[in-house]
Amino acid sequence: MLSQQQIDSFHSQGFLVMPGVVRGRELAQLREESAAVVAQGVAKDGNKHLYHQLEDGGEVYWRSEDLWNRHAIFRAVAVNPELLENIGQCVGQAFFPWNDSLVVKIPGGRPVTWHQDPPYGDPARLSSGAVPNFTTDIYLDESDEGNGCVWAIPGHHLVGHVKLEDKSQEELFARCGAVPVRMKPGDVLFHCLSTPHGSMENPSNRMRRTFYIHYIAQQAFDECGYAPWGKPAWGEAKRAQVAQMARDRAALGLDAAFGPAIREVADGLEFTGPVRTPRGHWPALAARIPSDRRAELKELSVGGLRPPNIGLRPAPREETGRADGEAAQSSQLSALGSRL
Repeated sequence: MLSQQQIDSFHSQGFLVMPGVVRGRELAQLREESAAVVAQGVAKDGNKHLYHQLEDGGEVYWRSEDLWNRHAIFRAVAVNPELLENIGQCVGQAFFPWNDSLVVKIPGGRPVTWHQDPPYGDPARLSSGAVPNFTTDIYLDESDEGNGCVWAIPGHHLVGHVKLEDKSQEELFARCGAVPVRMKPGDVLFHCLSTPHGSMENPSNRMRRTFYIHYIAQQAFDECGYAPWGKPAWGEAKRAQVAQMARDRAALGLDAAFGPAIREVADGLEFTGPVRTPRGHWPALAARIPSDRRAELKELSVGGLRPPNIGLRPAPREETGRADGEAAQSSQLSALGSRL
């Protein structure tokens, strides 16, 4: 269960790292079955695999969709009790597991340009939604600057669309307050769809795999216009899917689904504990941002607040030194800028 400090950090920064949420046999089986999916994707075996297109006409594997229909472990982790509690605390109202995918940065994997997740890439999105809307990213491998970790610009998630298109990729990494989000296997990252984020290429021989689950409240589902995506919202079919996730968890011998602080209600799953986000919290926070500061955040004319230590892992101990690390980053940034 999250502390009030963690919840406050999430709402002020737009993302939160939770160490070691998935562990033991559950993590081991996720890693094993994810390896099988990656092998299929690299071999172009099966469907719902996605590829980056290269300048020479080649392709690099980077993503597979619909993991819930590939193996029971991907369904089982979706109702991990600690995970559901943390999600419920941050959403602040009923929610449900809506969508899933496996995102992979293989050795030599391509950079992902800075963006906000749908619908916030649309300049017409002048403000952020009323309900916290974020993805739950379960890390299956270590992720740091050496293998193309995600970078995020904190504190910009409450102002709707941010004008990333007005900055170069190099500027966004180096001059807008971006921070690397370092993760270990089993760590979970909540990142708001409206938080600007991107990643560099993976120049190492280390893979980075992340199992994404998008849990969402019905209000956010409606606000974002997700119905045409074809994934069911809360209703009879989704209830049946969640029940199957719980059965899969039991069949795999994992700890019981949901936990004592999660109950089913009319519009999804709800956290019933005392420490949680109040309804209407995001509009209240957004209303406290002065208009001049709001304009600065949307224009990226100043960086956001640096997250407290609770939101970030420290730099890897094996780094050779600050100067060497900065030189490597500068080299990657220059290379990235020359390709875009």
